[in-house]
Amino acid sequence: MSLLSCLKPELCAAIAIDCLNTFMKADGKLSISAFQAQLKGLEQSHVQGELDVMSQKIGDLRRFLYDCKVPQIQFQDAHVIESIHGRRYHSLEIIRENEEPDFLRTFPPHALLEKNRRYGTEDQQAIDEIKIEKSKKVLIRWFDAALPPEAILEPSRELIFLKDDFCMSPGSPFIDKLFWELRRQGRFYLIVFGVCDEVCNLRNVLLMLASIFNVVYIADCTYPLAPEKRDVAINYMQNFNPLGDGSTGQFEIATCQQVMDQFS
Repeated sequence: MSLLSCLKPELCAAIAIDCLNTFMKADGKLSISAFQAQLKGLEQSHVQGELDVMSQKIGDLRRFLYDCKVPQIQFQDAHVIESIHGRRYHSLEIIRENEEPDFLRTFPPHALLEKNRRYGTEDQQAIDEIKIEKSKKVLIRWFDAALPPEAILEPSRELIFLKDDFCMSPGSPFIDKLFWELRRQGRFYLIVFGVCDEVCNLRNVLLMLASIFNVVYIADCTYPLAPEKRDVAINYMQNFNPLGDGSTGQFEIATCQQVMDQFS
């Protein structure tokens, strides 16, 4: 039996990964289309056009699932600039005593929170195309001492987990609580979309699979940073089962329209 055929609102949650201005807009600090133009020799307007079409699809899918009473979750990069021993680093969590900065993660500074850390800068904000106007949005910040009491997993609320790493673990201290609540409610089917296939999507999907959640990966609502790595990343996720049958969740590729058809 396919995962797609098992999808029911009461068994699912939808997870959007890093659908932020910084990655998905042409002027973002870590713009995908700018990266592919500068380092891959592709036409930026063409790449950005594909991203814009995908962004609209993600928004349509999220709003459709919200109306079907499927809980909406976002995983978002959200970094800070800290001063340590007089030097400025991008993220206190990544730079520790006697360690060199990890420029793979930290350069250039992107998806920064504003100076009071309560909300993101425009670069860090989710793209307008995916907004759900009717949802009650709850920000869950990786540096807070406790999970907000209003962070309840239910269909009318949108839980927005701010993360400080490629992956929600260890990028947020609260991801274990989310996973336990998903289990408690019997929501073992996670509908996943966002960017990028070979970076944050890959790492977070492996975390979900290792935690024995089933992942329906919406291929026309995801995008790679480097085009040649997309198929490699998706194949890796699809074949991730190092301990044998039943030891991890299952992975299946679907399209936006297939999910909508299943719920209709």
